[in-house]
Amino acid sequence: MLSINIPVYNIVVDDLVLQLRVQAEKLNIRFEIRVYDDGSTEDVKRQNRELSGLKNVIYLELKENLGRAAIRNKLGSDSNFALLLFIDADSKVINENYLETYLKNWKNNCVLCGGTSYSEEKPRSDNKLLRWKYGVKREAISAEIRNSQKGFIITSNNFMLEKRVFEEIPFRKEIRDYGHEDTLLGFDLFTKGVEIRHIDNPVEHTGLEEAAIFLEKSRSALKNLYLISENMFDENEEFRKQVRFLDRYRNISRFLLPVFLRFFFNAFSPVIESNLKGKCPSLFWFDVYKLSYFSTIKKP
Repeated sequence: MLSINIPVYNIVVDDLVLQLRVQAEKLNIRFEIRVYDDGSTEDVKRQNRELSGLKNVIYLELKENLGRAAIRNKLGSDSNFALLLFIDADSKVINENYLETYLKNWKNNCVLCGGTSYSEEKPRSDNKLLRWKYGVKREAISAEIRNSQKGFIITSNNFMLEKRVFEEIPFRKEIRDYGHEDTLLGFDLFTKGVEIRHIDNPVEHTGLEEAAIFLEKSRSALKNLYLISENMFDENEEFRKQVRFLDRYRNISRFLLPVFLRFFFNAFSPVIESNLKGKCPSLFWFDVYKLSYFSTIKKP
C-alpha cells in the first residue's frame, strides 16, 4: 500500500517516525517507513539506530554520501509498496489525519504535493530570522494558490506519487549538490503527462538554518539552476517561463545589463548580507542579492 521514505542527514527523526507510524497503524493499512542515513555524524546515527527495532521501520546507513537526488531514488527503488510518500527529515506532522488526507486525495498518474508550513512564533535566534521569514512569506502557500499557477513546480519535502511513475521518472542523478532537484523532477513529470496536484496537507519545516548557511545554500541552488537552465533546457521557453526566478532575471537584464548587476553584487553584497543576517532581514534585498549573484555565474 504505502512506503514512507525519509532521507536523513544529521537530523534525529525518532519523533517524526513515531508520528507517522501511529497514523499508519490507525488506518490499518500495509505500510513501511524507510529511514536512510546519508552520512550523518556518529552521534545522530546512534540515536536513529533505535528506530531499527520498530515494526514496519527499515533503518539503513549508507556506506557513502549519495546526495539529495540519489538517496531519494534509492529509497523509491527499494520500496515495497505501490505508493511512495517522501518527507524531509526536518519536518513535523501537524495534521493528525496527515496520511489519511493523502490517501483520500489520491488518484492514478498523479503527483500530490502537500505543502509546507512554518511556526507562527518567530525564532529566538536573530540569525535564523531570514530563513523563517522567507519560509512564512514565500513557501507557506495555500493549495489554491499553488494549483492556480498550473505549472510543474513541486517541492520534494512532502509529496506522494506511484512507484511505477517514480521508477520511470526519478530524480536526475546528475544533480548532486543542493538546489532545484525538485524543479527538475517536476518538469520531467509534467512533460511526461503526469498530473501535478497541490493539496492543503503541509508538514512544518523545523530545520531553520542560520542566515549564513541559508545564503550559502541559496547560492548553491542558483549555481544548480544555472547549470540546469543552460545545459539541459537552453532552448526550452516553457521551463524558463515557469521558473519564476529565471523569468524575472531575463526581464530585468533586458534593461539592466548583467555587467552592472555583477558590479552591484561585488560592491554591495557585504552590506546586503549584513542586513540579511541581522534582526530585520529584508526579502526585497534578498531578491536583489540573488538576482545580482546570478549575474556573476551566468555567461555574459
